[in-house]
Amino acid sequence: MEYRLNEVFEFIRNGASIKQFDTKFGYPITRIETIANSYIDTNKMGYADIKELGKLEDYLLKNGDILMSHINSEKHLGKSAIYEDINKKIIHGMNLLCLRPDKEVCYPKYLNYFFNSNEFRRQLPRIIKKSVNQASFSVNDLKNLKVDLPEMEAQKDISEVLDKAQELIDKRKEQIEVLDELVKSRFIEMFGNFKEQKFVLLKDCTNFIDYRGKTPILSENGIRIINAKSVGNGVFKYINEYISENTYNSWMKRGFPVAGDVLFVTEGHTFGNVCRIPKDLKKFAMGQRIITIQGDKKILNNAFLAQYMQTKAFRVEIDKYKTGSSAQGIRSKELQKILIPVPSIELQNKFEEFVNQVDKLKVGIKTSLKELEDNFNSLMQKAFKGELFN
Repeated sequence: MEYRLNEVFEFIRNGASIKQFDTKFGYPITRIETIANSYIDTNKMGYADIKELGKLEDYLLKNGDILMSHINSEKHLGKSAIYEDINKKIIHGMNLLCLRPDKEVCYPKYLNYFFNSNEFRRQLPRIIKKSVNQASFSVNDLKNLKVDLPEMEAQKDISEVLDKAQELIDKRKEQIEVLDELVKSRFIEMFGNFKEQKFVLLKDCTNFIDYRGKTPILSENGIRIINAKSVGNGVFKYINEYISENTYNSWMKRGFPVAGDVLFVTEGHTFGNVCRIPKDLKKFAMGQRIITIQGDKKILNNAFLAQYMQTKAFRVEIDKYKTGSSAQGIRSKELQKILIPVPSIELQNKFEEFVNQVDKLKVGIKTSLKELEDNFNSLMQKAFKGELFN
């Protein structure tokens, strides 16, 4: 049966307006980044040194409440997370909506899955209002969107199937995280705290390829371009942005990075992120806000370099040279001044062998993860088209 959203929630409202701080005193308060990963991350909350709730007690989250982003960049609008089995009193803050399900009519988990479905995403564009830096939609417009609700038992059955599929995905992701931690542990085990190591200026043991500045004109297909969005913290992200063959030929004049080279984000909100170019990329172009770093093979292994550049010790060094407050960055010449440890190349190469072994394991897990995610997406489509149990 089809309902408007205002018919299946006790209320849909914005949160309490409270000035927030990062210091962890008093009750935690939700903020936009609290649901950035589609779950309620209790490590990403604000605080206001509130010890007595008073009128704010009405804004405490209850089991089954759904938080939703309604003021954000357009791609993040409608992102949701459910408050469930979190044994902590949390205040619902501004810039996230709280939707409290009417449990006589609907099953909260079913609705949260619905908000992640194509059926919901297809309705969003007609209520989104765009501005220069962000987009938004109003509570009243959201209330008029529609959801198809089967019988309560069917909602629970669908949620259970999707829960099990999601659990398998989460386990695969945990396995990848464990392997990443294994690499970090092995790095510390092999190289320690570097106090006994020789240190060399980055400019004396590497080659920089720098395409910062202008951005080439993008096309719908063609040759993949690597930019700051491609560089996660230790993870390469396949962003579907391309340039034409003609643009590639006129653009790539400063050198050609290759698989295994180290990518470093020089500015912006992902400043300091580091990863390596994956082995499956053969021909690609370079965009702005990143520098490619190639170690001198005689003394510096790229696997070692990439791992060291993810340590707190390296972060402390780049922070000495960074500029800006909100938009942080570092100049190429300043980055080259940083001293890095250079253990024996034989030991570095042994570390790379270990990394390669772990990467082989990760390839198998990532293949399985992709299959599980495809299966989950298929189940989602069937679930909200009424085809899951047909």
